[in-house]
Amino acid sequence: MSSSEKMVEELCLDEDEKKRRVDELKRMIQDDKILSRFPFTDEVYLDRFLGGTSFVVEEAFARLKTYYELLSEFPEWFTTDPPMAKKHLIEKEIRAVLSETDREGRPIYLVKLGNCCRNSFFKANCNPSKMELLEIVAVDDIWIESILLNSPSEKGLCVLVDIANFHLKSVKWLTPHNIKTAVKKIQCLPFKDYRFHVVNNHMMVKPVVKILWPFLPDSIKDVIKFHFDDRDSLHEFIDPHILPPEYGGRNSDIDYKGIFRQLFEQNERIFESFRLYRQLQLV
Repeated sequence: MSSSEKMVEELCLDEDEKKRRVDELKRMIQDDKILSRFPFTDEVYLDRFLGGTSFVVEEAFARLKTYYELLSEFPEWFTTDPPMAKKHLIEKEIRAVLSETDREGRPIYLVKLGNCCRNSFFKANCNPSKMELLEIVAVDDIWIESILLNSPSEKGLCVLVDIANFHLKSVKWLTPHNIKTAVKKIQCLPFKDYRFHVVNNHMMVKPVVKILWPFLPDSIKDVIKFHFDDRDSLHEFIDPHILPPEYGGRNSDIDYKGIFRQLFEQNERIFESFRLYRQLQLV
């Protein structure tokens, strides 16, 4: 079934048919050795995986199974910490979710690679030579959970990757194991699709791409756009009215402190979701 056919089918589904497919997915889960360990009673949670696959039950089950196989094999790649536990990192603007969407309705997840290593923060908290990659992965997990709690997975996800000030020592994190695990995790998250937009420039971009590219499947390569310093190119995909001036945008009122405050207000909700759907993987 093509993506356009899936979309048409999804639009034609009534609530009774969606409920039937949720029940079908539940039955498949109960028959699975790994998935049956988890209390999948929350249909909203299952809707993530169904919505992300246009309610094709077999695909939703396959993605859910891959997700939990990965979680069981590498639990350290799936944080169970709530936002407040990573407050010291979150407030350094290494990640943020903008309040508006891209031109096709996807939430925009802003990833500032250089902020992990800049100024005194680099010296005090985030030196790649001393810090584990999984600390950054945990921050991503928290933001992704917030997105999924507040936006339907069928909207997909737009990732705006700012490579300015990327630090040379961060290359140590680009091991084959880390790259393969990160790619597999991206593929099994319940988003319907992705768009990756790389902005700004850095002397290490070519070597880093050379390292990454062989490990990326075509499905990811095909949705990566390298804009670098070409703001007009970026604005074809994201309206400049919602972007901050640093990306050629006209929104000078982005309140990062307010964005982080909204995330921290979800602390208990995110922690409860992690508690239910991550901490039982070894039972």
